[in-house]
Amino acid sequence: MKRILVKFDQADQIINFVRIMNRFECDADVKCGSRMVDAKSIVGVLSLAKSKTVELILHTDDCDQLMEEIAPFAA
Repeated sequence: MKRILVKFDQADQIINFVRIMNRFECDADVKCGSRMVDAKSIVGVLSLAKSKTVELILHTDDCDQLMEEIAPFAA
């Protein structure tokens, strides 16, 4: 399991992030406080992450390619 902080300033960044997440097989969640949503759900991530720093939880250790692609969103 890996955890990283991500931040989105605009809704189109969230849309791009979710598109990237959906290309990979691993399960992932986005957490803010006590709320957690599926990182592959555009509605969930939009409702939780707009203009906030949130925690991305990847339920795998084999995600080097994914980490490279989401690097622009790292907080």
